[in-house]
Amino acid sequence: MRKNHSLTINEYNPTKRLPAVILLVVFLFSAVFLKMIAVIVVDGKGLQTRAMSQWLRDLPTDAARGSILDRNGVELASTSTRYNLFVRPNAAPEKQKIAELFSGIFGFDCDSVLEKISKRTSEVTVAKGVTKEQMLKVFESGLEGIYYSEDNLRYYPYGDFMTQVLGFCSSDGFGQTGIEAYYDKYLTGVDGKLLSETDLVGRGIEGSGTYYLPSIRGFDIVTTLDCSVQKIVDGAIASAVAQFSPKAAACIVMDYNTGAILALSEYPSFDLNAVPRDDLASLFSSSKSNVVSSVYEPGSTFKILTAAAALDMGAVSVSDRFFCAGSRLVDGKKIRCWKAKGHGSIDFGEGVEGSCNCVFMDCALRLGTDRFYDYLEGFGLTKKTGVDMTGETSGIFISRDAVKSVDLARIGFGQAVAVTPIGLVGATSAVMNGGLKVTPHLVQYAKSNGKVVNAFDFESGKRVISASTSSTMRELLKRVVTSGSGKGAYVPGYEVAGKTGTAQKYENGQIAQGKYISSFLGFSLTEGAPVAVLLIVDEPKGYMYYGSLVAAPLVGQIFEGVFDYLAIEPKFNGEEKDIVGEKFPLPNFEGMSLSEAKRKLEELGLYFETDGEGSVVKGQYPLAGVSVDKRNAVLLLT
Repeated sequence: MRKNHSLTINEYNPTKRLPAVILLVVFLFSAVFLKMIAVIVVDGKGLQTRAMSQWLRDLPTDAARGSILDRNGVELASTSTRYNLFVRPNAAPEKQKIAELFSGIFGFDCDSVLEKISKRTSEVTVAKGVTKEQMLKVFESGLEGIYYSEDNLRYYPYGDFMTQVLGFCSSDGFGQTGIEAYYDKYLTGVDGKLLSETDLVGRGIEGSGTYYLPSIRGFDIVTTLDCSVQKIVDGAIASAVAQFSPKAAACIVMDYNTGAILALSEYPSFDLNAVPRDDLASLFSSSKSNVVSSVYEPGSTFKILTAAAALDMGAVSVSDRFFCAGSRLVDGKKIRCWKAKGHGSIDFGEGVEGSCNCVFMDCALRLGTDRFYDYLEGFGLTKKTGVDMTGETSGIFISRDAVKSVDLARIGFGQAVAVTPIGLVGATSAVMNGGLKVTPHLVQYAKSNGKVVNAFDFESGKRVISASTSSTMRELLKRVVTSGSGKGAYVPGYEVAGKTGTAQKYENGQIAQGKYISSFLGFSLTEGAPVAVLLIVDEPKGYMYYGSLVAAPLVGQIFEGVFDYLAIEPKFNGEEKDIVGEKFPLPNFEGMSLSEAKRKLEELGLYFETDGEGSVVKGQYPLAGVSVDKRNAVLLLT
């Protein structure tokens, strides 16, 4: 039996898949559209920059570094424009003529230049440090394929002048030492570019333009320094070197009311326009500022702080009396006064004037470790001063809990402690200015196009001692200059205070025989010239190592020059004639007993030092017959 099967046929209907196709097309077009939006809007600037980098060749134009100026606008460091010349071989059809041109202007070997600019490269540097006049001669030739970029040459108008203060720059124009390094971010400008259109192989496109993005010059730095005062100080340092052939010498002049540094000179130094980069060890030692980065045992100049602290705390009074037999026994150890036979019975003022070690030992012991250290911290000696120079270090002190009485006694007269010269000047400024702490500093403000863009503030005004203590110390230190070891710094008609220092040096923890640091720390009390001067002579040669003989007269010369520069008229009150006296020939003391020579010197009103343990004078300085006055100190050799 057969069965019939019916066949079912499904007809094709294209409209059923149409929505899916439309959705797919819409999705694809949307994706393309969104990508276009992303390329044009989101990535547009970046892609445009990349495209420009491919069709534009750029030559850098270095930004001029800002100038460094003194307080009166005198330029201490400046930038002169120089040019670098390039040749693009693909854009230079007349290479032989270019080689001949460079040979004629710069003295280069013609064949060497031709070989260099014939290489398969996009760009060749042919000359650097080209002057504007030389560059114009090159472009007057009209030869194609030669391009230039600006470069800057750092220049110091005075050469070997403020070497450690100003510092110098690296070959690529960044500050490495001194103010150049400390204020580098202000002095450094923003580089520019010179852009030109080229094809794929670097050839210039005819009719295309050149685009110039100008550089932005760095800020000018206006310092507290005074070029005229610096010259006065440099003269004193030169005199110290000529007279005493020292290992090193340094001098700092600072306004003790504000902390503004007016001058800073150090020996040895070098010409900043010819930095000796071949010997890095020597360069480092002569370019760092020892005034801020090295410590030394200050000796008697430190007594200013001991006296001020003791008076301010009430541990001593001006009327207190002391007895100096030539030494003190502390913790079972004998500590000598510089005057072996002792000062005898003296009051506090006489102790300051005569720089009696025993008096200052007693002052420190009466204060005690904690109170004395509190004052030293208040003066800012235990930390960095904050001066705006690279490489500053802080003073070195025995920790409080380790200080013994014998240590405290030594610290009282400036031993068993090490400070930086800048730290000592900053600390003693508070003693002289009414009792207020100041921060030594070199820079006032940064400016651009004549307008101040950043004024720099430095901490000041914190009270350390009372105004009355400061006033008393001013009077006591005046006596040192009018009748004590500092007479060499006296300037007739002006008020000067100060303290001499003669410190022994140490090597490997032991006293270095015959090696001393001579110093004088002076202060002008004359109205209109509130300046502190610290002059240090490291290892003066021969017998002349006392601060009274070496440093004090040089500081007197500096004060005299500063008063003259500031046009401050002298004021005479009748005492100057007795202090200075008339010139007279110095007698011959050789062969005399030491006691007789001392008696004669006291009668003449001359301050004297002795060297040796003998009882008969074997030599003297100045020599017999030299014209002197009462400001001269005399050295007797026994």
